[in-house]
Amino acid sequence: MAPSNTSSMAPNALRAPLPTLTPEFVAEHYPSQLRLVHVDLLHRHGERTPVSHRIPEISPKYWNICAKGNPLHQDFLKAVGCCTESAGGDGTDRSVQWQNHIFKNATRSGGTIFGVSSAAAQHQSDTSQPTKATCGFGQLTDTGRQSMAALGANMRELYVDALRFLPNTLQADSRSDTLYLRTTIYTRAFESLQHVLGGLYPEMPADSPKLRVHVRPSDRDNLFPNFGCKHMVKQFMKLNAQNIERNEAEFQQLHQDMLKIPSLRSYLDADHKSGRAQVAISVMDVVAPMRIHDMPLPQGINDELIGRLSRMASVEYLHSAWQSSAVARMQIGRLVHELAGNIVDAVQADRAPIAANQPQLGIYSSHDTTLAPLLAVFGHDADKSTHDAPPNFEWPPYASSMRIELLNDTVSPHPTVQPAWEQDPAHPSADPSKVPFDERVRPTNVPKSLYQWTLRRQDPGPTEQVNPRATRDYYVRVWYNDRVLLLPACRDPGAHHSKHGPSVCTLDGFFKQIARFAATEKETRVECLAS
Repeated sequence: MAPSNTSSMAPNALRAPLPTLTPEFVAEHYPSQLRLVHVDLLHRHGERTPVSHRIPEISPKYWNICAKGNPLHQDFLKAVGCCTESAGGDGTDRSVQWQNHIFKNATRSGGTIFGVSSAAAQHQSDTSQPTKATCGFGQLTDTGRQSMAALGANMRELYVDALRFLPNTLQADSRSDTLYLRTTIYTRAFESLQHVLGGLYPEMPADSPKLRVHVRPSDRDNLFPNFGCKHMVKQFMKLNAQNIERNEAEFQQLHQDMLKIPSLRSYLDADHKSGRAQVAISVMDVVAPMRIHDMPLPQGINDELIGRLSRMASVEYLHSAWQSSAVARMQIGRLVHELAGNIVDAVQADRAPIAANQPQLGIYSSHDTTLAPLLAVFGHDADKSTHDAPPNFEWPPYASSMRIELLNDTVSPHPTVQPAWEQDPAHPSADPSKVPFDERVRPTNVPKSLYQWTLRRQDPGPTEQVNPRATRDYYVRVWYNDRVLLLPACRDPGAHHSKHGPSVCTLDGFFKQIARFAATEKETRVECLAS
């Protein structure tokens, strides 16, 4: 079931659309009998500059679009204690203008993805000079900050104003666990989170509680693929090469069309190797930020070309997660396991006789390489013999968001049939971790206690029985930007809401969809070491 409204989209869909929250929209998707229990919001950071200086014939050396953000960036670096260093022996502090990672010594290598950098090059027609508004490479721009604040404001309009799910403000005596906040080590992700919070709670009182933001070291962070996983990298590169070869005609046509643009010729002649080079990603990383920030582009670089670059960049880098559940699992399986655990915790807390400390909203500030494999997880159709990304699948736009909503409905009729997998014979292993990934019906961190049903008798007393339908009042819905994702496992008549259809999964329907992808840290380590 798709939203009835969409907001206008940025040029070439480079900025993610937000749902237009009309009364009709709210009434359609959030009727009174559907009670929100928990929400996890995962978002890509806002608009940024290119990650390095490339194609100087097109790109300015100095991106002067961070006038408002640079003072905030300096304050942020001071707050995390990593922006100054002693200069000489005079005791004065030398300010660091830009820092890509939150902590000074934090680093992460994603491999050579975006092509060759021309750090010192400046084209003779480029008149840009460094100013107080100059951005660093990979920095969240002023436009990006506005986009993230708009996302937060949209969430406030829905979850605070319309649904009264979240409190109107965070007072000093508010439950400190209302929000769970996570970010990667990249400053553009952390600062994006700041602006989402600024839109969600724009007028924080002076006595507001301090909010804890969770950050994990890059080698333990599950919010992006771990390129230290050798088996994943091997399979990832193999499938990427195959995808480029399968689409060779379109890549060749794209290459030929770009060669007609004089300012691209030297770059393409130097870097493009048919069937291997990730030329679409490297060019897109320059021209997409220029387009969305209204910078002049050479004739021939237009929205149609940027759309083709977005689709072909996805072929180069993102399609492999759709084609191989093992690749998707090694990329994002630890996060899927964590998100499943969040749902379990929320259900248990909601059913507890005494109110439990459980976050109402989790916000994960992340990247395109977080959302893209999650889209593959939620789009995987186990009934198909082959798996490919949808036609025209494009790179996740800036400020893209994914919301996983846990809902409760004790009024509507339950599905009257059992899902097909409940009728299948159980795997002989009693240990869920011993069941092969492709045969699992729920993640291993979904405990049997979730399915315990208390039968109250006078004699011999209350007893517990395991009932596979004991969670039937709980449902899950997944949004991507302004539309609902239809999870293939939830098409089963016994796996979705009786009134809202496959767009609202039963809890077990959702677990079935993600089961083959959810992996523990140990399982991931074992799979990464496979030959």
